[in-house]
Amino acid sequence: MKNKEDIGSHYSKYFQIVNANTEELRKIAYKLRHEVYIEEFGYHEFDEYDEYSLHCLLFHKPSNQAIGYIRLIPQIEKLNNQLPIEKFYGKPFDFNTARVNMAEKTNIGEVSRMAIMPSFRRRLSDNNDRESFKQSEKIAHPDNRYPINYLPMCLVSAAMHFAFARNIEYCLAMVEPKLAILLRRLGVQFDQIGQPFEFFGTRVPHVFYPEITYKNLTPEFRSLSDKISSELSEQNVIENIAYINAR
Repeated sequence: MKNKEDIGSHYSKYFQIVNANTEELRKIAYKLRHEVYIEEFGYHEFDEYDEYSLHCLLFHKPSNQAIGYIRLIPQIEKLNNQLPIEKFYGKPFDFNTARVNMAEKTNIGEVSRMAIMPSFRRRLSDNNDRESFKQSEKIAHPDNRYPINYLPMCLVSAAMHFAFARNIEYCLAMVEPKLAILLRRLGVQFDQIGQPFEFFGTRVPHVFYPEITYKNLTPEFRSLSDKISSELSEQNVIENIAYINAR
């Protein structure tokens, strides 16, 4: 069995992070979001923030398939500097137990719409319903799966890269409780700043710390984060995946 030290090489072999900054890649991103957020969870995922957001796609190399997505929303003066979470939560956040007081709302953003295709969220051995994972078997044989599901960390690393590039120190996020547990186990640093609320399922407001997260990552996850940041910094990354079909 592979160990954690192999995460970087496993990622390089099977996956690639791409800045979805072209019309073609945005089509792929929105199609993936449609499949996850509308078809699976039942709510509309488009909003006025898409135009101003930084979008990222995670591709599975062997199948040329987009299997993951995340976006970072900076504060936009045109939208009154109000982030989506502030609108949906509808009351003041509680920073009493947080590691930062963001009442002044300077230099912040929001991480949202994290999505991973169902067939890549867990290994076949994690679920007794093998029928629902037939597509996964066609795309990536179980023997190629890593012992832990580190794909959420790939998306978080992409969000960190965007935050560092925009000098965004802290990010707000509406996080599903089970996802919060997983992210903490992977080393993501964030604090709860409010009570659970209903938004197409239970969500909990958090503040996420990109710099603190990066500094506290284990060596294997820091290496993974560096690989992803390097990919997103490459100017020719779009050319490298020009063969991908957006249909």
